[in-house]
Amino acid sequence: MNELITFKGSNDGLILVITKKANFNQIKEALSKKLASCSNFFEANTTILLKDDKFSQEEQNILSDILKQYQLNLKIVAVDKTATNQHCSAQNPPLIIKRTVRGGEEIFSKGSIVIEGNVNPGAKIIAGGNIDIHGHCRGIVYAGAYGDINSYIIADKLSPLQIRIAHLIARAPDNSENITDNKSSTPEKAIICDNTIILEPFNR
Repeated sequence: MNELITFKGSNDGLILVITKKANFNQIKEALSKKLASCSNFFEANTTILLKDDKFSQEEQNILSDILKQYQLNLKIVAVDKTATNQHCSAQNPPLIIKRTVRGGEEIFSKGSIVIEGNVNPGAKIIAGGNIDIHGHCRGIVYAGAYGDINSYIIADKLSPLQIRIAHLIARAPDNSENITDNKSSTPEKAIICDNTIILEPFNR
């Protein structure tokens, strides 16, 4: 089931997205829960963008007060849906790491992350968007950190200790160091399907 509230990264801040129809009380409650569950991933004074045609001035003030509890700033913008999607894709290029990420390192981006190298055990990759690893992934990878269930993780060889996409987590079994012992040379893609993280072959 789709979450009611999610965030998408942009250069100007994070765009607050309402994924389906709901009354204001449901939206207000969902926003509070989302912020509480993702509080560690929000930097203080981050700007949260919201379309101006969705809420009354009073409702905007209430949402602003909720965001201020987490040191986030609400900015009302006048853009249509098409412009918002273009803004996200065109103005928020991925963070590109051209090396192996070693154990103990943590890479974070509000948008997507591309790694041209391996992700070693003990490394952690956290992205507000997608993660694409051109190498062997054996660390912890977390895509859709702000709740975007359409985010995905790709790796040439995907055998991480833990995968997380939005609110869902897949961990390695207790008797294994990795989620999957992937011996295939085919890249794999982790996505959410029927409220479960699944792996599928991926052709670059």
